[in-house]
Amino acid sequence: MQEITTKFPQQSIDDLKQVKPWSISTQAKIFQTISDLLRVGFSVRHAIRFCEVLYKPQMADLRWINEHLHAGYTVSQTFEPFVDDQIGLQLRLAEEHGQLTRSLGQVSRLLQTAHQRHQKIKRLLQYPLILAVVLVIIITGMKLVILPQIEALAASDQAHPTNWWWGIVILPVILLLFCAYQAIKQQPILKRVEQTARLPILGPIVKGYYGYYFLATLTIMFQGGLGFQEILLTLRKAKTTTLLYQLGGKLETALAAGLPLSEVLMQFHFLPNELQLLFQSGKPQAELVKELTALTELYYQRLTNRLEVMMTWIQPLSFILIGGVIIGAYASLFLPMYHTIGGL
Repeated sequence: MQEITTKFPQQSIDDLKQVKPWSISTQAKIFQTISDLLRVGFSVRHAIRFCEVLYKPQMADLRWINEHLHAGYTVSQTFEPFVDDQIGLQLRLAEEHGQLTRSLGQVSRLLQTAHQRHQKIKRLLQYPLILAVVLVIIITGMKLVILPQIEALAASDQAHPTNWWWGIVILPVILLLFCAYQAIKQQPILKRVEQTARLPILGPIVKGYYGYYFLATLTIMFQGGLGFQEILLTLRKAKTTTLLYQLGGKLETALAAGLPLSEVLMQFHFLPNELQLLFQSGKPQAELVKELTALTELYYQRLTNRLEVMMTWIQPLSFILIGGVIIGAYASLFLPMYHTIGGL
C-alpha cells in the first residue's frame, strides 16, 4: 500500500469513484482483449499492461489499475470505478469462483451488443431527424414570412382564431411521458426492470437482456461449485443498489416462507421460464451447469434477434410519426392561410 500512497497521494479506490466511467464501447473492447489474452496464457497484470499500449486514451486508468493490482487489490475492485454496479458485481463473482476469463468474455459480448444497438439506432434515426429538422425550418419560415405577408394583403381586419390545438394535444402527452419516465427511474432497480419487462414493445428486449445477464451470472456461480442456497448468500453480499442483491433478497424471503423454487421464479417476469424446468429436473450439478451454459447461449441469440427485429421497425415508425406531424402542421398553417386568402 506504501507504493500506491507514494505514486498516487491524492487517489484511493473510493476517491477514484468520482472519475468518469468508461464508455460502453471502451469497456467492451478492453474486456474482450483481456479475456483473449488470458486464454492464451497471459497473466491479468501482463494483459492490462498490453492494453496500455493498445488503448492510449485509457493508459493512465489502466496503469492505475495495474498498480493497485500489484498492491493487492482484486480485479473487480480496481475496475469498479470505471464500470457500472451490475458489471462490477459480475466481475467480483467470477473472480471469487475462478471464472474470470469466461466472465470477461461474456461481459464484453453483452457490452458490445449494447454498443452495436446504440450505433444502429443512431444510424437509423439520422435520416428521419434530418427530415424533421428540414420540416421545422420550412414550417417556421412559412409561419413567420409567408403567412404574415398574405395576412397583410387582406382587406379585412377580422381577427382569425389562433390554433391552440397543438398545445392542447401535445403538451399533456409530453408531460405524461416525462412523469412516467421519472416515476420509473425513481424505483429500485428490481421493480424498474419488472415494470419495463412488461411493456409491449421494449419489454421483450429488457427481458432478453436481463435474462441473459442473470443466466450468465448464475452459470458462473454453479461452475464454481455453489449450491442454490450458497448462491443466495453470495448475492446478499453485493451492493444494495444492484439487481442481483435485490433479487436475492426476494428469493431468500420467499423460500424461507416455504414457497417452492419454481413458484418463486414465476413471480419475476424477466427471469427465463426455462429455469423452472431445470431446477425441477433434479439433475446432478455437472449436468445442470451444461444445460445452464447452453441456455445462456440461447438467450444471447434471442437477445440479438429481438434487437434486429426492433431495428427494422425504427425507421417505419419514425416516418409514420413525422407524417402525422406534417399533416397536423400543414393543417394548422394552411387553414388560416386559406381563410385569409378568401378575404382578399
